[in-house]
Amino acid sequence: MIRLITRCLALTIVLFSLTAPGAALAEWRKATTDRFVIYSEGSEADLRERTERLHRFDRLIRAPFGLADAAPPRPLTIILSNGRKGMEDVWPGVPENAGGYYSSTEHDIYATLPRQGNEDILLHEYVHHVMRQNFPVAAPAWFTEGVANYYMTARVDERETRVGYRDDNRIAVLNRFAWMPLETMLTRRALSANREQMAVFYAQSWLLTHYLLSDPTRLKQLEAYLAAVAGGAGSLDAVQPALGMTPRELETALRRYRMGTMPYAVYPTPPSPPVQMTVETLPPSADALFSLYIRLNYPQRGADNAEVLARVQREAARWPEDRLARMTLAKAEFQLGDAAASEAALTGVLTADPADEEALRWMAKLRMRAADAAGQANDLETRDRLQRQARAFLGRAMNADPNDYRIYLALGRSRRTAEGYPDDNDLATWALAAQLAPQVAAVRWEAAEAFSRAGQNEAAIALLIPLANDPHGGPGAARARQRLQQLRPDSEASSEPEAGADSEPPEQG
Repeated sequence: MIRLITRCLALTIVLFSLTAPGAALAEWRKATTDRFVIYSEGSEADLRERTERLHRFDRLIRAPFGLADAAPPRPLTIILSNGRKGMEDVWPGVPENAGGYYSSTEHDIYATLPRQGNEDILLHEYVHHVMRQNFPVAAPAWFTEGVANYYMTARVDERETRVGYRDDNRIAVLNRFAWMPLETMLTRRALSANREQMAVFYAQSWLLTHYLLSDPTRLKQLEAYLAAVAGGAGSLDAVQPALGMTPRELETALRRYRMGTMPYAVYPTPPSPPVQMTVETLPPSADALFSLYIRLNYPQRGADNAEVLARVQREAARWPEDRLARMTLAKAEFQLGDAAASEAALTGVLTADPADEEALRWMAKLRMRAADAAGQANDLETRDRLQRQARAFLGRAMNADPNDYRIYLALGRSRRTAEGYPDDNDLATWALAAQLAPQVAAVRWEAAEAFSRAGQNEAAIALLIPLANDPHGGPGAARARQRLQQLRPDSEASSEPEAGADSEPPEQG
């Protein structure tokens, strides 16, 4: 698998630059294809152009990665907002220097960025998304980030694709700041440091990736290196056997390579078939509620909870029959208000459409929260009854959308207190959740725990290894390594202290 990935990486990954239009329109639009769901506050023409370019990229990336042209099980959601304020409306805590972010949690998988901003962040995170979705294997942090940094500078037009451009920003970092010792860079797991150190890590990772991918002989050496690491060799120990030089010699080669003419590849851009796309204008309620509709998928920890709830209640009252308004109200009442009011709003959605998958999932969430409260009160009969009701809603949701990983995550959680858990059906549920969303840490962790409880430690280990090696994992990655140590006592112990946020906050750039 590693050999396939690296050979494919040497061919090309096509990324592109999306130009931003002028002034925003006061309307949200939604483009839906078999691969993407894209929301934008721009014009329909702009949205169609962006979606077609994303499809061109997606189809071009599949051949290099050895992936079939079939659509993924679940389209990726992308939100293109107007300016930084649009990002802040979705995630109020977005860091000041973030140009966009990608979120892959138990609540949703999506990317958001300003339409007018630099879209390199989206392209960087899209490489991560594709890699994690299709190749959730153990890889060192420098390679994971280096690949994304390397391909985010590629460009494509209708005639040709160019990949491997010299990144002058990365070169400037390497010229200005002291380099990180290569021994440290190669073994680094967690991306937690000050801004200067992080900039150097990204720049060195990009340079090493560029160096190894730009030459056929070095590419074969990279294949050998990644295969050794995937087989259990240390990131540093594998350098000399695979690359034929010591870390010190490799650093010397990189410094020399930085000063030369860095090659890039040019490939013909293959023709793309017409994109089957539907574009719809969201209802007027979206102007006031769409950002909150997304934000309220997540538990709210801000100081403005009362204000948000009052705002949603006020705006939803203006559109009592509107589906978006009802769902936003249901989420706000669930997160910040009254469970009965949340259920009333969900009942309205389901009266209009009994197969509304999102409403069915949130009905199940209401039942599961009540079941947890009953369990804490030691009312086990009520707990079990509410869990059965939750599973009934989830069964209906599964019929409506069998590819939503959140359904299977909730089903697995609803069974944890059942007698005989986990049985074969439970394990199949967890396996499917991990198959549909391999990039979601909570899914992998809880699936691994189920398999471990069933005595299938090798399956649990396979689920945990990508978490342990996730450079964005923070304490979650350290916890995964500790769990691996328990499941496989002869495995490499964690020697690196971890710092930073866990896997719940979105990745940012």
